[in-house]
Amino acid sequence: MRGRRLFAELLGTTILALGICLSEGDPYAAGASLWAGIIGTGFVSGASFNPAITTGVILVGIAKNKLSKTEFLEHLIYYVCHFVGAFLGSMLSWAIRKSTFRLAPPSDDGPAILAEACATGVLVLVALIGGELKDSNFIGTLAVSVALFEGIYTVGAISGGCLNPAIGVGANAADTLNMGVYRVRNIWIYLLGPLCGSLIATVSYLIIKPELDFIYAEKEKQELQYKEFI
Repeated sequence: MRGRRLFAELLGTTILALGICLSEGDPYAAGASLWAGIIGTGFVSGASFNPAITTGVILVGIAKNKLSKTEFLEHLIYYVCHFVGAFLGSMLSWAIRKSTFRLAPPSDDGPAILAEACATGVLVLVALIGGELKDSNFIGTLAVSVALFEGIYTVGAISGGCLNPAIGVGANAADTLNMGVYRVRNIWIYLLGPLCGSLIATVSYLIIKPELDFIYAEKEKQELQYKEFI
């Protein structure tokens, strides 16, 4: 376990939370903040910045029997980095703006949970597949940032557009310190919805990933045949 990886994950989550809270959940700022965090720290830590994504990585590792005890422990510590980083970013935003950002669903709880699950599922699936792309790091990192933008843009009016349990807890914890404990009553939506989305994305990934492996294998075979031909 390398301490610098853990610090990078905490710092990246802080960058993401700061951008989201300063902009009050603006999808453009959220996507840009995620990309900034990925470029700034993600190539060191792996750039989860989100317990839902880390859950997907753990479940995939367990399903493939490729998750060592050290990696599992590191991912568990990533959860701590996510929640601490989100809270630090939210508190820093409070210090800058002199007000806190509250995540709350404008609609009923049921549609809000479903919206969070669907949008987070897309985000986690893109993150899992994006990590497997061999052609360009640019495409993979941009795709995850666009997925966050798309999720917040499309479901923000229904659920508040969280897609990240750490942001949901961190932002609302800071808001609670500022405004009072009654403000935390919606946190469970931002825990249950994204984690359900993570499960859906993991199953989807495990179904389609073998086809991606086949495509890359065929591509490598064709490239080898071309080299032998010339």
